[in-house]
Amino acid sequence: MKPMTTTANSGISVPSCLSRAGVFLACLLFATVVSASWFKNPEQQAVQKFEQGEYSDAAGEFSDDYRRGVALYRAGHYTDAGEAFARVEREEVKADALYNLGNTRYKRSDYAGAVDAYTASLALRSDDEDTLHNLALAKKMLEQSLTDELEEEQTEEQEQEEEQESEESS
Repeated sequence: MKPMTTTANSGISVPSCLSRAGVFLACLLFATVVSASWFKNPEQQAVQKFEQGEYSDAAGEFSDDYRRGVALYRAGHYTDAGEAFARVEREEVKADALYNLGNTRYKRSDYAGAVDAYTASLALRSDDEDTLHNLALAKKMLEQSLTDELEEEQTEEQEQEEEQESEESS
């Protein structure tokens, strides 16, 4: 019995088992390329989501607190980002984590906390210009907020005194 052959466009006869094998190999190769994403570990999947701008989803998948903090910060979740940065223990990113912790606190108007975080970052990396700049801004905002609070308290006290005087005169 003679094996079946097919004629390709070039006119060459090819045994049908070879053309079937070629189709099978092409399908197998395509399936391997398509399913490669199925074999990514959670950290790789999180990086992919981060790169696509899906920061909240990425944050949920990162196991590393520093990376989680960056993703949460980008998503605008400053409180959660700050908590993640505060948990960072890896020495190679500790100064950056403290710097970013300062940024999260600044964003939440916790200027005293921002000053503390920037100061701690500078203890690890004393010549960082960005940290020095942000520390100066946080100190300025802290001073301004304390001045505002003092003025507010003085206004309230004055209003209470005027109210008491008006009640006494009636």
